[in-house]
Amino acid sequence: MAGLCGTMLLRLQCYEGLDTASSLYEWDYLRQIMALRLAEASGETPSNDSLYRGEFLLKRPLLQTLLPDPENPDARRVLLIDEIDRADEQFEAFLLELLSDFQVSIPEYGTVRAAQPPLVMMTSNRTREVHDALKHRCLYQWIGYPERDVELAIVAARAPEAG
Repeated sequence: MAGLCGTMLLRLQCYEGLDTASSLYEWDYLRQIMALRLAEASGETPSNDSLYRGEFLLKRPLLQTLLPDPENPDARRVLLIDEIDRADEQFEAFLLELLSDFQVSIPEYGTVRAAQPPLVMMTSNRTREVHDALKHRCLYQWIGYPERDVELAIVAARAPEAG
């Protein structure tokens, strides 16, 4: 899908205890401290605006999904949320809110909105039930294991060196 859209695939691997910071953004505190020290050394008084700029923002998959692809700004972003059933219900609720508006507010930075809605795919291993609100917003497709001949054809097409 990402290849068809001319963009890279962004992947968020879900796991128990996944929080918004590790999936959305974090601040690069070391670079902020270095900038603060450099400003103080040159006699400047740094402001919050100078410390909370995009260059200090570590963009995780969910935030990257909302931003345009630097290599192809007109392409729709493609996000794979893998094994959503491994994340807890609080993260699922956050994800539901994020994906309903395709925007997020970062207190020190501002609101980031997707110029165009990304294509989002989710997988589940059915280790727990996903919330109905999330299921109602998705097109559900059960994909079983392929027949042996089909699986061999897939491997041959993707890894011809495997023989």
